[in-house]
Amino acid sequence: CGKAEAGAAADKIKFPYSPISWNSLPWWLAKDAGHFERNGLDVDLFYEGASSVIVQAMLAGDAQFAGIAGPAIVTNVLSGGDVIQIAAVVKTFTIPMFSQPQIKEVAQLKGQKIAVSRFGSISDIAARNIFQKFNVTGVTVLQSGGTPESAAMLMSGTVAAAMVPAPQSMMLRDKGFRELVGVKQFREWNIPVVENGVAARRSFIDKNPSVAKRFIRSAFEGIQTIYTNKELTMKTLAKYTKINDEKILEESYRFSVDALSKEGFMPTEAFSALVEQLVSQKQIDEVASKKTPVTAYFDNRFVNELEKEGFFKKLWQ
Repeated sequence: CGKAEAGAAADKIKFPYSPISWNSLPWWLAKDAGHFERNGLDVDLFYEGASSVIVQAMLAGDAQFAGIAGPAIVTNVLSGGDVIQIAAVVKTFTIPMFSQPQIKEVAQLKGQKIAVSRFGSISDIAARNIFQKFNVTGVTVLQSGGTPESAAMLMSGTVAAAMVPAPQSMMLRDKGFRELVGVKQFREWNIPVVENGVAARRSFIDKNPSVAKRFIRSAFEGIQTIYTNKELTMKTLAKYTKINDEKILEESYRFSVDALSKEGFMPTEAFSALVEQLVSQKQIDEVASKKTPVTAYFDNRFVNELEKEGFFKKLWQ
């Protein structure tokens, strides 16, 4: 079931993804542990900075699938694009907020500057969720351009706080910066979100449902390998991130088993909340968003089919 026919040529897929961190482990392991191959897929993985850039490339026909989630999905659909979410692999915010050592709580950030990678990115939305949660106003949010840049702004004292994921967060902790909000808190708040997942072009998957299903299957077999084969996962992590520091790899691994989902279902509320947020930040047109049903941004049918076939249940037996 779902396997390629014996002797049939594998389906070729170009797969841009972001970021280069534990967040992308499902694709790396699907590739390096041979899951793609076993599912009849020949996948060319390559890193591409921002989700918005990846979506543009997909709409131009350069790729049919990608490892992304978040605002870029919503904005492309509203402007007539057909890149949608077909599975979720991370269903919680995971980008911690780090601050200058003298700042001991979120309330002290009132009137201060904070760095996020880009406006409308997951780091930006996570930061705004934190401020909402603590009723903190008057914060100036600056876009740094990327994770290393956000960390640099915090270290140079340009900002009071910054959204910085692992592995860079480790370096900040070692240098005495404070983790104000971490993954554990995000999980406890239970904010519906899809932080990373499989995106695809609707026009392609409507014609090639078997490819979409085999891709999702491979990604979750990759996640299962992360949970069951730490040694291979650490090796793969080091290979793709080019990090050799055992402590940093260990921390990234811990993050991955804390945050990676064991099933790919996408909650409708995650998309409703995202749309609401983008409207409130004036990133999207409110009228257009009201005219568009929330189901236009995602499709759970492949995950549902795999669920019905008992795939997830068998995987975690």
